[in-house]
Amino acid sequence: MVIVEIDNRPSKSSNAIGHVQEVLGEHQAPGMEIDIALRNYEIPFEWSDAIVNMAKRLDPEVAEKDKLDRVDLRNLPLVTIDGEDSRDFDDAVYCERSGEGWRLLVAIADVAHYVEIESPLDKQATVRGTSVYFPDRVVPMLPDRLSGDLCSLHEGVERPCLAVEMILDAKGNKLKHRFVRGYMRSHASLNYVEVQAAFDGAPNEKTAPFLDDVIRPLFAAYEA
Repeated sequence: MVIVEIDNRPSKSSNAIGHVQEVLGEHQAPGMEIDIALRNYEIPFEWSDAIVNMAKRLDPEVAEKDKLDRVDLRNLPLVTIDGEDSRDFDDAVYCERSGEGWRLLVAIADVAHYVEIESPLDKQATVRGTSVYFPDRVVPMLPDRLSGDLCSLHEGVERPCLAVEMILDAKGNKLKHRFVRGYMRSHASLNYVEVQAAFDGAPNEKTAPFLDDVIRPLFAAYEA
């Protein structure tokens, strides 16, 4: 399988003439259908050196000056819950009793902390519009330095975030909410299977510390 650029279109007297731009490999090779789809549908999957270098220069630490206008959520036991094979962790959750109801927080990575409006990163993300998922890979909207690292809520790592706090009554009705720009530290990276098992009575070493203070309240709020 190759990518060919046509130099001369075919005519009644001659065949098309072109040159090989790229050799993809054997047509039966694993993943070849995805390589073809990327090109057929013109999905941007490569990054310019300028974009890669810009992403590399981003500071992984939350600077002290950036914390001044943010709410400190680091001591709140927010946890991420994802699939067993997830690589990026976009959102974290926490729930506790509040009167007869619940206080629920959902925090997401604050991408805007790194991607400034009209910056090359922002413009490239606009061109891409979304990440594209295939069975064996993802073509991210932002470089992996961001999508898989800085904008991923890894366990034990400080990250800038946006969070919504919701107060629910006993029947699950939202009484009030507020949005905050904060910084957090995920207390654990959990997966759906082990969280369900913990709720069903079989916690493991990772879920046990959060069973009463996070997991059961989350299920209770969900039920309401």
